[in-house]
Amino acid sequence: MDSIGSRTEPARKQGGAKATGQKPARRRVRVAEGIYRDRHGLAATVKVNGVQREVRFPPGTPLRTIRARRDELRASLRTLPAGGRHTLHHDTRRYLDQVRSSLISFGDRRRDVLAWLPRFGHLRTLALPAHLPALNAQLHQWRDSLAASTCNHRRHALTNLVRVLYGRRASFDLLDLVRFAPPPPKPRWVDRRHIAEVLAHVPAGSVTRVRLDLMHWTGMRPSQMGRLRAEDLRLDEPIPYVAVPRGKGGRIAAVPLVPEGVAAARAFRAAEAFGPWPRSSVNRALAAAARRAGRPAFTTYQIRHSFAAGLRRAGADVADIQDLYGHTRPETTMIYAPPELAKHRAALERLRREEGTGAPEPSPRPVSAGM
Repeated sequence: MDSIGSRTEPARKQGGAKATGQKPARRRVRVAEGIYRDRHGLAATVKVNGVQREVRFPPGTPLRTIRARRDELRASLRTLPAGGRHTLHHDTRRYLDQVRSSLISFGDRRRDVLAWLPRFGHLRTLALPAHLPALNAQLHQWRDSLAASTCNHRRHALTNLVRVLYGRRASFDLLDLVRFAPPPPKPRWVDRRHIAEVLAHVPAGSVTRVRLDLMHWTGMRPSQMGRLRAEDLRLDEPIPYVAVPRGKGGRIAAVPLVPEGVAAARAFRAAEAFGPWPRSSVNRALAAAARRAGRPAFTTYQIRHSFAAGLRRAGADVADIQDLYGHTRPETTMIYAPPELAKHRAALERLRREEGTGAPEPSPRPVSAGM
Protein backbone atom coordinates (compact mmCIF):
# COMPACT_ATOMS: atom_id res chain seq x y z
CA MET A 1 0.00 0.00 0.00
CA ASP A 2 2.88 2.35 0.83
CA SER A 3 4.49 1.84 -2.56
CA ILE A 4 1.20 2.45 -4.37
CA GLY A 5 0.55 5.61 -2.37
CA SER A 6 4.03 6.91 -3.11
CA ARG A 7 3.48 6.34 -6.80
CA THR A 8 0.04 7.95 -6.96
CA GLU A 9 0.91 11.08 -4.96
CA PRO A 10 2.85 12.80 -7.81
CA ALA A 11 0.01 11.92 -10.16
CA ARG A 12 -2.43 13.68 -7.87
CA LYS A 13 -0.25 16.79 -7.80
CA GLN A 14 0.04 16.79 -11.56
CA GLY A 15 -3.66 16.29 -11.94
CA GLY A 16 -4.32 19.18 -9.56
CA ALA A 17 -2.09 21.51 -11.60
CA LYS A 18 -3.83 20.50 -14.82
CA ALA A 19 -7.23 20.86 -13.20
CA THR A 20 -6.55 24.45 -12.22
CA GLY A 21 -5.28 25.24 -15.72
CA GLN A 22 -2.16 27.02 -14.35
CA LYS A 23 1.17 26.73 -16.15
CA PRO A 24 4.44 26.84 -14.28
CA ALA A 25 5.81 30.40 -14.39
CA ARG A 26 8.85 30.88 -16.60
CA ARG A 27 11.26 33.70 -15.87
CA ARG A 28 12.50 34.01 -19.47
CA VAL A 29 11.21 32.81 -22.84
CA ARG A 30 13.47 32.37 -25.85
CA VAL A 31 12.21 34.38 -28.83
CA ALA A 32 15.08 33.85 -31.25
CA GLU A 33 18.76 33.01 -31.13
CA GLY A 34 20.27 35.04 -28.31
CA ILE A 35 17.02 37.00 -27.79
CA TYR A 36 14.73 36.48 -24.79
CA ARG A 37 11.54 37.93 -23.36
CA ASP A 38 10.64 38.37 -19.71
CA ARG A 39 8.22 40.51 -17.74
CA HIS A 40 10.49 43.55 -18.13
CA GLY A 41 10.82 43.44 -21.91
CA LEU A 42 13.34 41.95 -24.33
CA ALA A 43 17.01 41.12 -23.89
CA ALA A 44 19.79 40.19 -26.32
CA THR A 45 22.89 38.33 -25.13
CA VAL A 46 26.25 37.92 -26.80
CA LYS A 47 29.25 35.90 -25.67
CA VAL A 48 32.61 36.14 -27.44
CA ASN A 49 35.89 34.70 -26.15
CA GLY A 50 34.51 34.27 -22.67
CA VAL A 51 33.17 37.82 -22.47
CA GLN A 52 29.37 37.91 -22.14
CA ARG A 53 27.20 40.98 -22.34
CA GLU A 54 23.46 41.63 -22.35
CA VAL A 55 21.51 44.55 -23.78
CA ARG A 56 17.88 45.20 -22.88
CA PHE A 57 15.11 46.64 -25.05
CA PRO A 58 11.60 47.88 -24.25
CA PRO A 59 8.63 45.65 -25.13
CA GLY A 60 7.59 45.82 -28.76
CA THR A 61 11.08 46.49 -30.15
CA PRO A 62 11.32 44.93 -33.65
CA LEU A 63 13.50 41.84 -33.92
CA ARG A 64 15.37 43.45 -36.81
CA THR A 65 16.52 46.27 -34.51
CA ILE A 66 17.56 43.83 -31.80
CA ARG A 67 19.49 41.62 -34.22
CA ALA A 68 21.32 44.64 -35.67
CA ARG A 69 22.31 45.80 -32.19
CA ARG A 70 23.41 42.28 -31.31
CA ASP A 71 25.61 42.08 -34.42
CA GLU A 72 27.24 45.42 -33.52
CA LEU A 73 27.91 44.21 -30.01
CA ARG A 74 29.41 40.97 -31.25
CA ALA A 75 31.68 42.86 -33.63
CA SER A 76 32.89 45.17 -30.82
CA LEU A 77 33.68 42.19 -28.58
CA ARG A 78 35.68 40.50 -31.34
CA THR A 79 38.02 43.49 -31.50
CA LEU A 80 39.20 42.90 -27.94
CA PRO A 81 42.91 42.07 -27.71
CA ALA A 82 43.64 38.40 -27.16
CA GLY A 83 44.77 37.22 -23.76
CA GLY A 84 43.47 40.19 -21.76
CA ARG A 85 41.12 39.93 -18.83
CA HIS A 86 39.30 43.10 -19.95
CA THR A 87 38.94 44.39 -16.42
CA LEU A 88 38.78 48.11 -15.78
CA HIS A 89 42.35 47.99 -14.49
CA HIS A 90 43.51 46.27 -17.68
CA ASP A 91 41.49 48.52 -19.98
CA THR A 92 42.71 51.69 -18.26
CA ARG A 93 46.21 51.09 -19.60
CA ARG A 94 44.86 50.52 -23.10
CA TYR A 95 42.71 53.64 -22.92
CA LEU A 96 45.48 55.92 -21.67
CA ASP A 97 47.81 54.68 -24.41
CA GLN A 98 45.20 55.59 -27.04
CA VAL A 99 44.37 59.09 -25.78
CA ARG A 100 47.86 60.10 -24.65
CA SER A 101 48.70 61.94 -27.89
CA SER A 102 45.25 63.49 -28.45
CA LEU A 103 44.57 65.10 -25.05
CA ILE A 104 46.24 68.32 -24.01
CA SER A 105 45.04 67.77 -20.43
CA PHE A 106 46.21 64.14 -20.38
CA GLY A 107 47.41 64.39 -16.79
CA ASP A 108 43.95 65.43 -15.60
CA ARG A 109 42.27 62.61 -17.55
CA ARG A 110 44.74 60.08 -16.19
CA ARG A 111 44.04 61.20 -12.64
CA ASP A 112 40.26 61.06 -13.18
CA VAL A 113 40.37 57.52 -14.61
CA LEU A 114 42.73 56.16 -11.97
CA ALA A 115 40.37 57.37 -9.24
CA TRP A 116 37.97 54.53 -10.16
CA LEU A 117 40.50 51.69 -9.88
CA PRO A 118 40.79 51.15 -6.11
CA ARG A 119 37.15 50.13 -5.84
CA PHE A 120 36.19 48.97 -9.34
CA GLY A 121 39.45 48.01 -11.05
CA HIS A 122 38.81 44.27 -10.65
CA LEU A 123 35.46 44.39 -12.50
CA ARG A 124 35.07 43.70 -16.20
CA THR A 125 34.61 46.96 -18.04
CA LEU A 126 31.59 45.73 -19.97
CA ALA A 127 29.97 44.60 -16.70
CA LEU A 128 30.10 48.09 -15.15
CA PRO A 129 26.45 48.89 -16.06
CA ALA A 130 25.41 46.09 -13.68
CA HIS A 131 27.10 48.02 -10.86
CA LEU A 132 25.44 51.39 -11.43
CA PRO A 133 24.22 51.73 -7.81
CA ALA A 134 27.78 51.25 -6.53
CA LEU A 135 29.19 53.65 -9.14
CA ASN A 136 26.65 56.31 -8.20
CA ALA A 137 27.36 55.74 -4.51
CA GLN A 138 31.04 56.39 -5.20
CA LEU A 139 30.22 59.62 -7.04
CA HIS A 140 28.08 60.81 -4.13
CA GLN A 141 30.88 59.96 -1.72
CA TRP A 142 33.32 62.04 -3.76
CA ARG A 143 30.83 64.90 -3.89
CA ASP A 144 30.93 65.19 -0.10
CA SER A 145 34.48 66.53 -0.32
CA LEU A 146 35.02 67.51 -3.98
CA ALA A 147 33.55 70.08 -6.33
CA ALA A 148 30.72 69.13 -8.68
CA SER A 149 32.94 69.76 -11.70
CA THR A 150 35.60 67.35 -10.39
CA CYS A 151 33.02 64.59 -9.91
CA ASN A 152 31.57 65.25 -13.36
CA HIS A 153 35.07 65.03 -14.87
CA ARG A 154 35.54 61.62 -13.28
CA ARG A 155 32.16 60.52 -14.60
CA HIS A 156 33.10 61.67 -18.11
CA ALA A 157 36.47 59.92 -17.91
CA LEU A 158 34.81 56.57 -17.15
CA THR A 159 32.17 56.86 -19.87
CA ASN A 160 34.76 58.06 -22.39
CA LEU A 161 36.93 55.02 -21.63
CA VAL A 162 34.05 52.70 -22.47
CA ARG A 163 33.19 54.66 -25.62
CA VAL A 164 36.75 54.70 -26.95
CA LEU A 165 37.44 51.02 -26.30
CA TYR A 166 34.04 49.43 -26.94
CA GLY A 167 32.07 51.88 -29.08
CA ARG A 168 29.55 54.64 -28.60
CA ARG A 169 26.62 52.33 -28.00
CA ALA A 170 28.44 50.48 -25.23
CA SER A 171 28.74 53.74 -23.29
CA PHE A 172 24.96 54.32 -23.46
CA ASP A 173 24.49 51.93 -20.56
CA LEU A 174 26.43 54.36 -18.34
CA LEU A 175 24.25 57.37 -19.11
CA ASP A 176 22.39 56.79 -15.84
CA LEU A 177 25.49 57.74 -13.86
CA VAL A 178 24.65 60.74 -11.72
CA ARG A 179 25.68 64.15 -13.01
CA PHE A 180 25.92 66.94 -10.47
CA ALA A 181 24.61 70.40 -11.23
CA PRO A 182 27.43 72.90 -10.84
CA PRO A 183 26.84 75.87 -8.55
CA PRO A 184 25.92 79.16 -10.19
CA PRO A 185 29.07 80.64 -11.73
CA LYS A 186 30.55 83.68 -10.11
CA PRO A 187 32.95 86.26 -11.52
CA ARG A 188 36.47 85.39 -10.46
CA TRP A 189 38.40 88.31 -11.89
CA VAL A 190 41.04 90.24 -10.00
CA ASP A 191 42.63 93.58 -10.73
CA ARG A 192 45.13 93.34 -13.57
CA ARG A 193 47.64 95.47 -11.66
CA HIS A 194 47.49 92.86 -8.91
CA ILE A 195 48.24 90.16 -11.52
CA ALA A 196 51.18 92.14 -12.92
CA GLU A 197 52.69 92.54 -9.45
CA VAL A 198 52.50 88.81 -8.80
CA LEU A 199 53.87 87.86 -12.24
CA ALA A 200 56.88 90.08 -11.56
CA HIS A 201 57.87 87.59 -8.82
CA VAL A 202 57.79 84.57 -11.16
CA PRO A 203 61.39 83.79 -12.29
CA ALA A 204 62.08 85.87 -15.39
CA GLY A 205 62.85 83.93 -18.56
CA SER A 206 61.28 80.71 -17.29
CA VAL A 207 58.76 78.85 -19.42
CA THR A 208 56.13 79.45 -16.75
CA ARG A 209 56.74 83.20 -16.81
CA VAL A 210 56.51 83.60 -20.59
CA ARG A 211 53.34 81.52 -20.70
CA LEU A 212 51.68 83.56 -17.99
CA ASP A 213 52.74 86.84 -19.61
CA LEU A 214 51.18 85.80 -22.91
CA MET A 215 48.00 84.67 -21.18
CA HIS A 216 47.88 87.99 -19.32
CA TRP A 217 47.75 89.89 -22.65
CA THR A 218 45.58 87.48 -24.67
CA GLY A 219 43.16 85.83 -22.20
CA MET A 220 43.66 82.42 -23.81
CA ARG A 221 42.73 79.19 -22.10
CA PRO A 222 45.61 76.96 -20.93
CA SER A 223 44.40 74.28 -23.36
CA GLN A 224 44.52 76.75 -26.24
CA MET A 225 48.04 77.80 -25.33
CA GLY A 226 49.01 74.15 -25.25
CA ARG A 227 47.95 73.86 -28.90
CA LEU A 228 49.79 76.94 -30.12
CA ARG A 229 52.21 76.55 -33.02
CA ALA A 230 54.90 78.92 -34.20
CA GLU A 231 52.84 79.92 -37.24
CA ASP A 232 49.95 80.96 -34.98
CA LEU A 233 51.97 83.96 -33.75
CA ARG A 234 51.39 86.49 -36.53
CA LEU A 235 53.72 89.21 -35.25
CA ASP A 236 54.75 90.75 -38.59
CA GLU A 237 51.22 91.65 -39.70
CA PRO A 238 50.08 95.31 -39.85
CA ILE A 239 48.03 94.48 -36.74
CA PRO A 240 49.93 91.74 -34.88
CA TYR A 241 47.72 88.99 -33.54
CA VAL A 242 47.61 85.42 -32.27
CA ALA A 243 45.49 82.88 -34.16
CA VAL A 244 43.94 81.02 -31.24
CA PRO A 245 43.63 77.41 -32.43
CA ARG A 246 40.65 75.13 -32.02
CA GLY A 247 38.57 77.13 -29.62
CA LYS A 248 35.24 75.87 -28.29
CA GLY A 249 32.92 74.96 -31.12
CA GLY A 250 35.86 74.55 -33.51
CA ARG A 251 36.23 78.30 -34.06
CA ILE A 252 39.56 80.01 -34.62
CA ALA A 253 39.72 83.48 -33.13
CA ALA A 254 42.28 86.20 -33.83
CA VAL A 255 43.42 88.00 -30.69
CA PRO A 256 45.15 91.31 -31.52
CA LEU A 257 48.29 92.21 -29.60
CA VAL A 258 49.30 95.50 -28.05
CA PRO A 259 53.07 96.21 -27.73
CA GLU A 260 53.23 94.38 -24.37
CA GLY A 261 51.46 91.42 -25.97
CA VAL A 262 53.89 91.40 -28.89
CA ALA A 263 56.81 91.35 -26.45
CA ALA A 264 55.19 88.46 -24.55
CA ALA A 265 54.63 86.53 -27.80
CA ARG A 266 58.25 87.04 -28.87
CA ALA A 267 59.47 85.80 -25.48
CA PHE A 268 57.09 82.84 -25.75
CA ARG A 269 58.52 81.92 -29.14
CA ALA A 270 62.14 82.45 -28.04
CA ALA A 271 61.66 80.19 -25.01
CA GLU A 272 59.97 77.53 -27.19
CA ALA A 273 57.16 77.33 -24.67
CA PHE A 274 54.93 75.38 -27.06
CA GLY A 275 53.25 72.18 -25.92
CA PRO A 276 50.95 70.95 -23.15
CA TRP A 277 50.56 73.20 -20.15
CA PRO A 278 50.46 71.50 -16.71
CA ARG A 279 48.03 73.80 -14.92
CA SER A 280 48.61 72.29 -11.47
CA SER A 281 52.33 73.12 -11.46
CA VAL A 282 51.68 76.60 -12.91
CA ASN A 283 49.11 77.32 -10.19
CA ARG A 284 51.66 76.27 -7.56
CA ALA A 285 54.18 78.67 -9.11
CA LEU A 286 51.57 81.44 -9.00
CA ALA A 287 50.85 80.73 -5.33
CA ALA A 288 54.57 80.90 -4.50
CA ALA A 289 54.95 84.18 -6.41
CA ALA A 290 51.92 85.64 -4.59
CA ARG A 291 53.51 84.78 -1.24
CA ARG A 292 56.74 86.50 -2.27
CA ALA A 293 54.77 89.55 -3.43
CA GLY A 294 52.66 89.60 -0.27
CA ARG A 295 49.46 89.54 -2.32
CA PRO A 296 46.47 87.15 -2.42
CA ALA A 297 46.94 84.16 -4.69
CA PHE A 298 44.93 83.47 -7.85
CA THR A 299 44.80 80.79 -10.54
CA THR A 300 45.47 80.70 -14.26
CA TYR A 301 41.76 80.82 -15.08
CA GLN A 302 41.41 83.98 -13.02
CA ILE A 303 43.95 85.59 -15.34
CA ARG A 304 41.61 84.76 -18.23
CA HIS A 305 38.59 86.09 -16.35
CA SER A 306 40.46 89.27 -15.48
CA PHE A 307 41.37 89.90 -19.12
CA ALA A 308 37.69 89.85 -20.14
CA ALA A 309 36.63 91.92 -17.13
CA GLY A 310 39.33 94.48 -17.96
CA LEU A 311 38.10 94.73 -21.54
CA ARG A 312 34.55 95.25 -20.28
CA ARG A 313 35.58 98.00 -17.89
CA ALA A 314 37.59 99.65 -20.68
CA GLY A 315 34.42 99.94 -22.77
CA ALA A 316 34.48 96.80 -24.95
CA ASP A 317 31.10 95.51 -26.05
CA VAL A 318 29.89 92.15 -24.78
CA ALA A 319 29.44 90.93 -28.37
CA ASP A 320 33.08 91.76 -29.14
CA ILE A 321 34.33 89.93 -26.05
CA GLN A 322 32.05 86.98 -26.89
CA ASP A 323 33.57 86.75 -30.38
CA LEU A 324 37.10 87.12 -29.01
CA TYR A 325 36.59 84.36 -26.46
CA GLY A 326 34.67 82.05 -28.80
CA HIS A 327 31.62 81.77 -26.54
CA THR A 328 28.41 80.47 -28.11
CA ARG A 329 26.14 82.30 -25.64
CA PRO A 330 26.40 85.85 -24.32
CA GLU A 331 25.40 84.56 -20.87
CA THR A 332 28.77 82.80 -20.66
CA THR A 333 30.57 86.02 -21.54
CA MET A 334 28.71 87.87 -18.79
CA ILE A 335 30.31 85.50 -16.26
CA TYR A 336 33.73 86.65 -17.41
CA ALA A 337 32.81 90.29 -17.96
CA PRO A 338 30.09 91.32 -15.50
CA PRO A 339 28.45 94.73 -15.90
CA GLU A 340 29.37 97.57 -13.62
CA LEU A 341 27.20 100.38 -12.31
CA ALA A 342 29.89 102.97 -13.01
CA LYS A 343 30.11 101.85 -16.65
CA HIS A 344 26.34 102.11 -17.04
CA ARG A 345 26.42 105.59 -15.52
CA ALA A 346 29.15 106.64 -18.00
CA ALA A 347 27.01 105.34 -20.88
CA LEU A 348 24.04 107.32 -19.67
CA GLU A 349 26.20 110.43 -19.38
CA ARG A 350 27.36 109.98 -22.98
CA LEU A 351 23.75 109.59 -24.08
CA ARG A 352 22.85 112.77 -22.21
CA ARG A 353 25.67 114.73 -23.87
CA GLU A 354 24.69 113.48 -27.35
CA GLU A 355 21.10 114.60 -26.81
CA GLY A 356 22.04 117.96 -25.29
CA THR A 357 21.09 118.99 -21.82
CA GLY A 358 17.67 117.42 -22.26
CA ALA A 359 14.43 118.92 -21.07
CA PRO A 360 14.84 121.98 -18.81
CA GLU A 361 14.24 121.42 -15.17
CA PRO A 362 10.74 122.52 -14.12
CA SER A 363 10.68 125.96 -12.50
CA PRO A 364 9.22 126.24 -9.03
CA ARG A 365 5.55 127.20 -8.80
CA PRO A 366 4.95 130.79 -7.74
CA VAL A 367 3.42 131.27 -4.35
CA SER A 368 0.28 133.42 -4.36
CA ALA A 369 -0.01 136.39 -2.01
CA GLY A 370 -3.04 134.90 -0.42
CA MET A 371 -1.04 131.97 0.79
